[in-house]
Amino acid sequence: MLEESDAPGTRIWGDTTVAKSWYSGSALRRLRLTKEEQEGHYGRVKATKLLDFATWFPLFRGIERYDNLKHAILSAVADKRAVREFPYDWRLPVAYNAGLLAKDAQAHLKRWRATEAHDRAMRRHATEQEPAKLVLVAHSMGGLLVRHMLLDPDVKALVRACVTLGTPFYGTPKAAALLNSGRLTSRLGVPLLPAKRPASAVFRRYADDGLRALAVTLPGIYDLLPTYRCLVEGDTARRITAKDVVRLGGCPAQAKAWEERQRPLSDSPRLSDDHQLLVGSAQPTVQSLRVEGGVVEQLFTTPRGKGPAENEWGDGTVPLCAAKVPNVRPAGYPFQSHSNLGSADDIVSWVAEVVREGDLSTTQPYLGGDETPFGLDTPDGAVVPNEEWPAVVVGRDVPARSAFCDVEAVGARTLWKQRFSLESRDGERHAPITLDRPGLHRVTFQPPGGAAPISQLVLAIDPRLDD
Repeated sequence: MLEESDAPGTRIWGDTTVAKSWYSGSALRRLRLTKEEQEGHYGRVKATKLLDFATWFPLFRGIERYDNLKHAILSAVADKRAVREFPYDWRLPVAYNAGLLAKDAQAHLKRWRATEAHDRAMRRHATEQEPAKLVLVAHSMGGLLVRHMLLDPDVKALVRACVTLGTPFYGTPKAAALLNSGRLTSRLGVPLLPAKRPASAVFRRYADDGLRALAVTLPGIYDLLPTYRCLVEGDTARRITAKDVVRLGGCPAQAKAWEERQRPLSDSPRLSDDHQLLVGSAQPTVQSLRVEGGVVEQLFTTPRGKGPAENEWGDGTVPLCAAKVPNVRPAGYPFQSHSNLGSADDIVSWVAEVVREGDLSTTQPYLGGDETPFGLDTPDGAVVPNEEWPAVVVGRDVPARSAFCDVEAVGARTLWKQRFSLESRDGERHAPITLDRPGLHRVTFQPPGGAAPISQLVLAIDPRLDD
């Protein structure tokens, strides 16, 4: 969660109450980097703790809270003091946050090793009487901090294992779309609220105080840009360059700095000797881009040399090809959305077994076996109350009459939940959904056969929203 340092307790990002701020000019301006911050002088904004509310992020959909993951890890350690949370300001460069993480992790390990609880745990559990090492657990962008931090061999020597869940090691094309100034449309054909300006400024000719204006100031967004061959030109594809980023609407200085930050990271090896990696799959995911007239078109296929592009799916945010690491075989490809990779019950139970050095073969996340996977697709941007939009179930055919999606309000003071049946439309299974209220909502599909439920977060806001 993020707060302004001079206003403790006032969140500017990190819960359901600020979800609508993504489409409010004044709230977005509070998140922008100031001139001093762009010059590397940080401290105006403070990261206070891990998310304890589900929250929203345009195009990247939502992020579920980390309480489930945190409690699972606490249950797996000898003493709660062995666990350390590391919140960080995702707006800032990965390299900067990785430096803070390295210092914090080393200091925490030193403090823990000096406790009597550590000595007791070592005598009880360690056969070779060696002092504790670090076990790093990271979801999404957090894995990029871990990768950068472990470029230092002295720090890497302190690490026993690391777990990464849905980390975009090679970026995500959605970051490029976020920098773009054009209007975007989801795979489902639902127009997204303007990326160029807040909803309140749709009809202001020169307004540009919204999402795009925020994104172009944030090094953290640039560090999510794809570094694999994803820019489609004719029958081929190539990597995005700093010039391309500027052409998309990015800041020239930020684009150049991003390109320089990527050089030491090319084809980085496994993060630790015991790197446990989970990659979400089966969800409709933007995998490449085409740019025409300066406007990004999001493509749901991965280019393959001169051959035809293929749909490799992903977790809805990170493409499958971008979430893998050379020389590391993923522990699994759960049929799960990006936000749920850090919160699903079967996944957090597996993470706990990694932490306690248990038998991972008995606690595998549900991987679906050999059958066709299921995916859930919802709009990337905000929807409008009282207007119908589709949630689409993809994958193995399911009987429409007996299948449904549950929708519940997230963080609302009053409980609100409704069930929408699936219908056959254009060869797909659609749940036509209408929300009668603004706010953050969770859409959940329970696949048949005992698979883990799949959910996506959807934000509904009034397009007449004003500051």
